[in-house]
Amino acid sequence: MPTGLRIFLIIGSLLTAAYVLGRIRKSKMSMESSVFWILFSMVLVVLGIFPDIAEWFARSLGIISPVNLVYLVIIFLLLVKVFVQDQRIARLEGQAKNLTQAFALRGMEEEKEKKEAAAHVGSEVSGCAE
Repeated sequence: MPTGLRIFLIIGSLLTAAYVLGRIRKSKMSMESSVFWILFSMVLVVLGIFPDIAEWFARSLGIISPVNLVYLVIIFLLLVKVFVQDQRIARLEGQAKNLTQAFALRGMEEEKEKKEAAAHVGSEVSGCAE
């Protein structure tokens, strides 16, 4: 693996880890997301420090270059992250839809109760007038 790529992996990973840790300290990132990004950074640091790992896996998997393996690993991990986020978004959209429907039904029931109470008060007032 070229030295430039190794240095880029290490520096990029350490900057990512520092950014994630800063977001955690400010409570602006969920623990689940932060664990993913910290692990992601650690994998890239390990691949940068020990390029023999990438070379061994590349040879074992029949990949021509360890650089291609690193890119493949990065793309795969990011695709997994996108898939997990997509599932979370779909679940949250379903919950938002259910809450909106429940809120609308509650509002309709309250309006109906107000109209019935007003009609009941109106009939009592007209009954007293007679």
